[in-house]
Amino acid sequence: MSSIGFAPPVESELDHLRAAYRSMNDVARNLANAGQCVKDNDPRMAAHHIRAAEWHVAQAKQAIALIGQSKLKRKT
Repeated sequence: MSSIGFAPPVESELDHLRAAYRSMNDVARNLANAGQCVKDNDPRMAAHHIRAAEWHVAQAKQAIALIGQSKLKRKT
């Protein structure tokens, strides 16, 4: 298949913001779960939820950075 004229689908800023929002909701959920695990004296699962929250923060940062990059591309 020829790649001439083929362009991957471009996600809109709104799609990136939605992805960031979903990631932030996942962070909140994971932190709440980690808090419950601490109350239940389950440090292993609490650590797991904290690592998951850290991963979701990284995903939100990536989605927000993509918006910033697209803004810079438009200005130049």
